[in-house]
Amino acid sequence: MDTLKRIIAVSIISMLPLGISHADAQSGNTLAVAKSFLEAAGSGNGAKLTELMSEDFVWHNEGDKRIPWIGPWKGQEDVMGKFMPAFGKGLTVTSWSTDYSFANADQAVFMGSMSAILNNTGVDTGKFTWAVRVHVEDDKVKSWNWMEDSYAVSKAYNDNTQANKATVETFYTLLSNPGSEEAVKAFSANTADNWVSVGNYSGKNKSKGAFLGQMGYFAKLIPDLNWNIEEMTHADDRVIVRGRATGTPTGPLFGVDGAGKSFDIMTIDVHTIENGKITKSHHVEDWAGALKQLKGK
Repeated sequence: MDTLKRIIAVSIISMLPLGISHADAQSGNTLAVAKSFLEAAGSGNGAKLTELMSEDFVWHNEGDKRIPWIGPWKGQEDVMGKFMPAFGKGLTVTSWSTDYSFANADQAVFMGSMSAILNNTGVDTGKFTWAVRVHVEDDKVKSWNWMEDSYAVSKAYNDNTQANKATVETFYTLLSNPGSEEAVKAFSANTADNWVSVGNYSGKNKSKGAFLGQMGYFAKLIPDLNWNIEEMTHADDRVIVRGRATGTPTGPLFGVDGAGKSFDIMTIDVHTIENGKITKSHHVEDWAGALKQLKGK
């Protein structure tokens, strides 16, 4: 019996190095294939990516579904024909590092950090971490499970702050240049056709056409009208502006003839933006203060 135990023990021990060697070889090959795939993805080598993909390849990348390249994407055709173009068009990588890599059997893992600029908004994500788990079979990548700080990407993708502010600025360019055809065109292009000006709670809002008519009147009445943006803040689909309006009417303003006097007043506006255009502008101006100044009080 002791002899039999020794034979079994020796047999098992003799098998262990072979098993470990096989596992190490598989892990090394898995890591090499996965690394080649990662490098091809980073360099945009589509031919190499296709060569390394299995026919039933799946690219997993969960996140904000409003981002056009969020998956999962199944099969070479969808990955190369839809995901890659959307990703390339939507994001520009500005920094990249692979800090850790390891493999076990048919699984490899890479971890690192990166930063990018979202092309639709021009917003930088800042540096964030990423990781990917890669499944390799028969020297082909079967799945690519990409994980990143999706909040950083989503926030940058959906941050329309700069675009919305630029849109709103056309409103004040028109106010300061009410007689300018160029300013009228820019305002018209950046406001919805059904845009309304809301100055009180009467429900009698001013249409786009009526507002432009008023601007034409102001161009003649207050040729030096200047409407400066003193402060601008952004919250979701709203842009709030604290403005400063100055001017010297050449005739009566709201029935008051300032006889050459000027006014300097504060204004507050809340603009609603949808699909890149202003749809509504709530506004309050200290016209009472302006009339007092014109009266010399």
